[in-house]
Amino acid sequence: MLTGADILGAAAAAFLVFGPISAASPARAWLVVAFSLVYVLRVLVTTYVTVQRPVTYAEAGLVGGWMFVIHATMGFVAAHVSAVLDGWTVLGVVLYVFGSWMNSYSELQRRAWKARPENAGHLYTRGLFRWCRHPNYLGDTLLFTGFAAVTGSWVALMIPAIMAAGFVFAAIPALDRRLQEHYGEEFSAWAAKTRRYIPLVW
Repeated sequence: MLTGADILGAAAAAFLVFGPISAASPARAWLVVAFSLVYVLRVLVTTYVTVQRPVTYAEAGLVGGWMFVIHATMGFVAAHVSAVLDGWTVLGVVLYVFGSWMNSYSELQRRAWKARPENAGHLYTRGLFRWCRHPNYLGDTLLFTGFAAVTGSWVALMIPAIMAAGFVFAAIPALDRRLQEHYGEEFSAWAAKTRRYIPLVW
């Protein structure tokens, strides 16, 4: 369900930016579609390779629906922008690439460490997790900020803004509580010296 919603969302974005109502330049349209497809591939890798955890129907429906909305919104907004690519587009590409790397690499680092028998039952606090407790969430925020910039409209920034609010007020507190319950003192020691979401800030 989650993967299907992601694929449908990418298809909707492609239809919107290349469809009859679109005023987007071919370059912008292809960037939007490429970003959607790369994200779909990353979700597949995360779901079936790096995380490999069961996903409930409720979670799949909620996250899948949100992913569809993101892809469709980016496509819809970009379809109404006729301006040529500019410096903001370049910045968007940089943020998207860096955020994607941060999210995927942090998960791969943790998976490799967890695969060692001597680390079983312990909390991973190395690599990118030394800089903040949730680098994967920060990576998602950066990549969707970059995605929004590539659409050419500030309206698309509502997507990473909503996402960041969800991380700050819901996802991060809930996950921190679960980690505290599971790892106890290990988590407390790590949390005491490591910011939650943005290094050196919060």
